[in-house]
Amino acid sequence: MPAPELDWQSAAVQDGTLTVELAGEAPRGWKRSFETTAKLLSRGEWGAVKVKSGKVQVPGVQPGTEDKLKHFLESVVQQANAGYDDPEPQEEPADEEQRPERDAEDPDEQMTERFRSFGGDQPEV
Repeated sequence: MPAPELDWQSAAVQDGTLTVELAGEAPRGWKRSFETTAKLLSRGEWGAVKVKSGKVQVPGVQPGTEDKLKHFLESVVQQANAGYDDPEPQEEPADEEQRPERDAEDPDEQMTERFRSFGGDQPEV
């Protein structure tokens, strides 16, 4: 079973809340480890990080914090995964779904695009 990782191509910010899907299956106890680590490492720059229905949710995200939050979340995932083996190779994600048009002036939309850019190949806008 591949270790959980953040699927940045799925990232979306709405009303200042970042939602990112988790790829892979979380083993028993992983969610607790993830949320505890996030709580311990958080410096109050955004709201409490939660995992719900296979998605990481972070409220209180502000423009300009995308890189810092990405680094924070990747570190938390890495720590949560530290106790679990990954015997299977990782697979490439399936074709992307067609994305709706976005309002380039909206801060949520700008942050959404910035977070999605962390996922790799990004279509030009």
